[in-house]
Amino acid sequence: MKRPARAAFAAGLILGIGAPLSALTIRAGLAYGPRSINDALITTTYHPGSVFIPSLEFAFGKGWFVGAGYETGPEMSGTLGLYGSSARFALSGLEIYGGYEYGMKSFAVFIRGGYGRFSYKQTVDYAYVQDYPVDGTGSAFLAAAGLKYYPWKFIDVSAEAKYVVLKVKPYDQSVDLGGWRLLAGLGFVFDF
Repeated sequence: MKRPARAAFAAGLILGIGAPLSALTIRAGLAYGPRSINDALITTTYHPGSVFIPSLEFAFGKGWFVGAGYETGPEMSGTLGLYGSSARFALSGLEIYGGYEYGMKSFAVFIRGGYGRFSYKQTVDYAYVQDYPVDGTGSAFLAAAGLKYYPWKFIDVSAEAKYVVLKVKPYDQSVDLGGWRLLAGLGFVFDF
């Protein structure tokens, strides 16, 4: 490629990338709400827990966005077995997603789908099972839909229903750690 052709290619590339970046919107948010787990034994032992999700999204074009979030929550505790041994359970994960938001004045509806990598750990205070840890990671698909309200251009308040499909197999038994997350959130919007 000759020098003028390279310069034209570089200028086109810079102008082509610069145009979409001039319409870039970044949203930093935090959502909180109850988390259900589909597995009946986990639910009856530890009861439904709560979850909070810090996230970062990049919106581009007309309504399209991509983002990442980290789902975590407090460690849940309960009792297991005939002797009522104390037990603790934790579940957290990183998720990436893409979606579409349709705005109408101060309100917007959105849908999104993505993929997550979750880690789980169960600890039981009983001497005979301490050598058999129940911890690991699992992959999950997720889908969500919700509503956002923009009281000001730079802040949004959201309500979201998210479903996570997460099945893991510690040892020989399949456990369904997926379920619903009903979230309320607050976001800060930065337009560039």
